[in-house]
Amino acid sequence: VEAALLAYFPNAVSLRLIPLSELGTADLDPGVAGLRNHIEVDLVRKVSNNEPAQAEAYQFEGRWLSSLAQLATRPDVPGRSAVVLITVDEEYLGGLLTRPDPMPGRFTLRQRIYGDVVDRDAEIVSRGSGVEEYARSASVPNTPWQVVFSPSPDLVAGVARTSMPSYDVALMILIFAAGALLFVMVSSRKLLKAEAQRIVDAAEHRTPVLLKIPELLPVARDLRRVTLRKARPEAASPKGDAQIAAEAGTAMAGVEGPAATDLPPHIFRAYDIRGIADRDLDDETVYRIGSAIATIAGEMGEQTLALGYDGRTSSARIRGLLEKALLLAGRDVLDIGLVPTPLLYFATQRSEATSGIMITGSHNPPEYNGLKIVLKGQTLAEGGIERVRNLAQSGQFSKGSGRMVQRSMVSGYIDEVVSDIAIAVPLKIVVDAGNGATSHIAPSLLEELGCEVVPLYCEVDGSFPNRKPDTGDESALGGLVAAIAEHQADFGVAYDGDGDRIAVVSGSGRILRTDTLMMLFARDVVTRHPGADVVYDVKCSRNLAQLITGLGGRPVLWKTGHALMKQKMAETGALLGGEFSGHIFFGERWYGFDDGMYATGRLAEIISSQDLSLDDYIADLPDSVSTPEILVPVPDDEKFELMERFKAQAQFSGGKSNDLDGLRVDFHDGWGLLRASNTGPNLTARFEANDEPSLEKIKLQFRDQLAAVAPDLQIPF
Repeated sequence: VEAALLAYFPNAVSLRLIPLSELGTADLDPGVAGLRNHIEVDLVRKVSNNEPAQAEAYQFEGRWLSSLAQLATRPDVPGRSAVVLITVDEEYLGGLLTRPDPMPGRFTLRQRIYGDVVDRDAEIVSRGSGVEEYARSASVPNTPWQVVFSPSPDLVAGVARTSMPSYDVALMILIFAAGALLFVMVSSRKLLKAEAQRIVDAAEHRTPVLLKIPELLPVARDLRRVTLRKARPEAASPKGDAQIAAEAGTAMAGVEGPAATDLPPHIFRAYDIRGIADRDLDDETVYRIGSAIATIAGEMGEQTLALGYDGRTSSARIRGLLEKALLLAGRDVLDIGLVPTPLLYFATQRSEATSGIMITGSHNPPEYNGLKIVLKGQTLAEGGIERVRNLAQSGQFSKGSGRMVQRSMVSGYIDEVVSDIAIAVPLKIVVDAGNGATSHIAPSLLEELGCEVVPLYCEVDGSFPNRKPDTGDESALGGLVAAIAEHQADFGVAYDGDGDRIAVVSGSGRILRTDTLMMLFARDVVTRHPGADVVYDVKCSRNLAQLITGLGGRPVLWKTGHALMKQKMAETGALLGGEFSGHIFFGERWYGFDDGMYATGRLAEIISSQDLSLDDYIADLPDSVSTPEILVPVPDDEKFELMERFKAQAQFSGGKSNDLDGLRVDFHDGWGLLRASNTGPNLTARFEANDEPSLEKIKLQFRDQLAAVAPDLQIPF
């Protein structure tokens, strides 16, 4: 059939007919389909999924080729279809540029090429000669191409000789000026009315005001101040006219923001920004934070920021404010839509944007939201978050006019994971998305990997009606345990609200804590890479360190926190990392960011290659008696000070103390930990021992020492 079709396209370099299965998918094995590169693969996938697929040019073996694809069906066989992929070369396209004849100038076919470092306009083919000074371009519909025309010297000279007499030109200018004056008179009243309405709306709703007439900005600022003082009388202080006028003169970028004391200090945490959305992340605060991030990015030479958001009810509002802030600060925005956090990290690795912002409340309750920030490929932590806060309060923001582009990263992400992971034997996996941002992606990814998926709570709902978004709370996994038993699945996984954490439950219903999961992954990675570093946090079992050492690897104990863990992995070149809360980082075969979905794929790859169940595979791993992470409620503004007093006053007999992150005390028969949480109003505790009596003894020591420092504190262990 290919040969018959090719007869109708004698100028084609090649023509491929790629049949689709009954499920509408194509076999894209290069040896079968004869595809040259990822561009042709992407064209076939888009067409088979009924997505728009533009023709695209690329260089291959020293020349420019252009491929385009179309879906074809067999009318005599219902449901039977294939993708026709046809490729032409630059000579064919050049022939299309030689009309009319004779040539009136130079025609050039140009395409925008997006590179890892810089974008550029590539010249595919050109014909004729012309004067570049007078060049003009036009887009070719439904392609990424432009045709550029430069008139020939003869054409330029001919136009000059036949130009109008001066009095004709003068008459046209006069007519145009009269028409323009009439237009301005009519439109000015409409514009003023619209601008006045914008000022009133911005003052009433306390949103940024964007005006086309900059002379009206002082009016907008004064009205904003009056409204803010009425809305917050308890925070207002008497101000004279002179002070108000002085503040109006120093306001930045035409947007009035809150004073320094209006930015809640507790939302700026160790490695992200997080708070109760309606109270702590009001419009002014979000706008200032976005402007500060954009300004810092510009100072670092970052022009484009990717922007993603989770499914929380407040995320859409925050997204709109951040987009405005970034654009008005001069940054471009790559809007990747509603995605899990790993997709934002993936975008900073595989798009022109190496910086980005993820709008998410992560594992916190539904009323929370926040921002995870990446600048130049590095997740912001500690000093970086503090700099955002200081700049947001100062109001010294850059100004500009950016552009916004929307692009999905989902298919590219799935393709890359599928190309990396091989499932030897299909597995049945229950996927509990918890109504979070992984709901639509995780099941599709695992099905693409060849697994049978049982979806559980896989509809995005920002109110999280079925369970808590925190997978670290083992009480939230009851539905997953029941579904595994009902469907006799090989194992099940649960993700937190934004998909960067994972919880795993075996086929027998056993909840695998993350340090056990890390032992499983370490056995896979370190065995193949002797001497590899593995980073783990202070909440993990010491059995993990012993296993890594026994395999010939190097265990690296570090502070809790996704951003801090990624920084340590980059510093050490570690191939694997993990923290007890469920963040898993693969530096081997992946990009080193925390990704619950990718971790699921790696787990399925390991289990599918064994003639064992997950329960049997982990049966020989070292085990101890331990607790889950225990939360001790303490207000945000008190927890760090209380923790410092505990470290200074606590006395543990027979134990070795480590204050790397909180206070971890190792005894000969176990250990205990107490630290201040960076993500919630709590202290967190965890304990491990060789047996139950030893565990209770260690817990008692910590309980007594904490009660001595804080007698009124309710201690739940």
